[in-house]
Formats: sequence, structure tokens, C-alpha cells
Amino acid sequence: MVAPDSSKKESRSAVVEPLTPGAFAPFGRVIDLPARPEDAAGPGWCWWAELDLLPTDGRAFGIGYLALEHGPTSFDWAERHLRTVEVVIPLTGAMGVYAREPGDLDTDARFHVFRVEPGAAVVLDPGVWHGAPLALGGPARGIVLILERTGATDVDLVRFEDAPVSVIP
Repeated sequence: MVAPDSSKKESRSAVVEPLTPGAFAPFGRVIDLPARPEDAAGPGWCWWAELDLLPTDGRAFGIGYLALEHGPTSFDWAERHLRTVEVVIPLTGAMGVYAREPGDLDTDARFHVFRVEPGAAVVLDPGVWHGAPLALGGPARGIVLILERTGATDVDLVRFEDAPVSVIP
């Protein structure tokens, strides 16, 4: 991995984009209300099974709780997991999930920020650069699914404090 050149002090920004399967495709998959018929239904409920299958390497999935306060409008770090998918599921409040395609951070690729509303979720593919979501417009709560011990065994972390990315709602 090549770290960005910290001597470059450039202004960078990322506009929050609508979350669509096509726009998010380079980073993973979107989970939302399916367009196909339900697999089962009853009075007051519908069920769609296996909208996505999450690969593992033998480790169990951990369930994390995410509490976000409205605040930062920029980010200055990113991480990636080369063997692990990560699922972000907003429960309350919109989240800005930032992502950048796999590869070294010294390229011209840019970060994208997607507005993920409660009721939808995203699956970040292995190798995708990302970080803690941002609260958009107020506090937000969510669930994160990630394989156990990912933080100890499968994380590359890069900080770019000299060139943070400003988020434009």
C-alpha cells in the first residue's frame, strides 16, 4: 500500500450522492426493498429471503452498534479490509457512507459519499476504502456486520489529515 503524499495540501470534496444500485456497484451492493415478488407473506408482513449472501473465511459475523451525532462535515481517514465484507444498516437517521474503489490511495480515484436512509443498507466489498459513516442532518443509529477480529487481522488504515475530504450535502 502506498500512502498519499502528505506534502500536497489540496482542497478535496465529495458530494453526497443518491444511493442507487448502479452508482454503488463499484463498491459493493445495495440492500433495499426488492422489486421482485416476496418469497412469503402473511397478514401485515412480507419476506424476501437471501437478498445477498455474505462470504466468510470461517470467522463468525460480529454485530456492532453505531451511534452517530451530527457534526463532522469532512473526513481525514479511511480503512480497507482485504478479506472481509462490511454491512452498514441505518436504523434511525440518514448516514453518509463514504467509499473509494480498491487500490492504492495515491491514485486519482475519488471518494464517493452515499446517503443511506433507514430501511436500506450497503454491503462494502473487500478492498473498498471506507470509514465510519457520517450523520446527515441529525443523530443516527445503526448496525454494522463485520467478521470477528477484522480490526485485529484484516485492516489497512490511512490518515490524510493534511488533505481532508469535505462532504457537500
